[in-house]
Amino acid sequence: MGARDKGNAVERIIKSLAPMALFVAGAVAFVLGTALVLASDATLSASSSSASGDLAEAGRWLQFVAAACFLAAVCTAGWEAVVRSEWVAGAEIAAAALGSLLLTIGLVAFAASDGSDPAGPVTVAVGIGLWALLVLSRAARAALAEQGPAPDVALGVPDTGQGVPVTGQGGRGRQADLWLAAAIGLFALAIGYGLTSAGGSAGPGIAAGVLEGAGAALLAGSVAVARSRQMLTTRPVPAVLIGLALLAISFLAYAVVAGLAFGTLAALGAGLTIVTAVELAAVVALGLAAWTRVRELYG
Repeated sequence: MGARDKGNAVERIIKSLAPMALFVAGAVAFVLGTALVLASDATLSASSSSASGDLAEAGRWLQFVAAACFLAAVCTAGWEAVVRSEWVAGAEIAAAALGSLLLTIGLVAFAASDGSDPAGPVTVAVGIGLWALLVLSRAARAALAEQGPAPDVALGVPDTGQGVPVTGQGGRGRQADLWLAAAIGLFALAIGYGLTSAGGSAGPGIAAGVLEGAGAALLAGSVAVARSRQMLTTRPVPAVLIGLALLAISFLAYAVVAGLAFGTLAALGAGLTIVTAVELAAVVALGLAAWTRVRELYG
């Protein structure tokens, strides 16, 4: 990004090797945790409910470990910004770290309560909401910059490490709409995740799946449009798009499963298995994108 854009937390993180390496470690932990949850769903039945519960519990703890890795990645990026006296970037990343901390606390509370504590999803939702506010502030800054006479470089058009400049109407870069869509997507994800605290209720479950699916779809759409405008041209971008698209499908599948009436635990487990399998594929794709980014930075 340009010289005025050093304060953006997302871009600051993805341009640093150590934070991205921690993201890869977190992705591996989340993949393993989701795989255990998948095994739990696949073995869910009246005769094996205890074993299924143990697998799910182990999966939730691994997902907490993944969140801790993500928090460490954000904090590492913040420390690098402070060492380089990039105070604006450090302040914004500190806010991102707070959101990541809430997400981590929510997941550990969810794991410690065997998935029954409604405070866990709500805490995670607040953490996602903080990230949404950060992205919304980025959208506002981009909108103000695009209204002025500043050239593309001052608007934070990605440098050669992230893409190539593209000009819009009047010679100005067009980024504000993409950041705004991403912020709305994150807000939808936050609200949807918060609704999962209602437990097994059909109505909140359907609403949660639809909102989360819409949020992931908006994020995918933002990345896709940015790619079409040549703002994102690096190798990880296609994997990110695939991962976000699969996440949207898994959330919508969850909404369908939440709205169906299953006669047995085995039937419910079969439905949840499909949802978790798609989610696992999404996490693998996003993990591969992070690994590809690490290889780019290392090379």
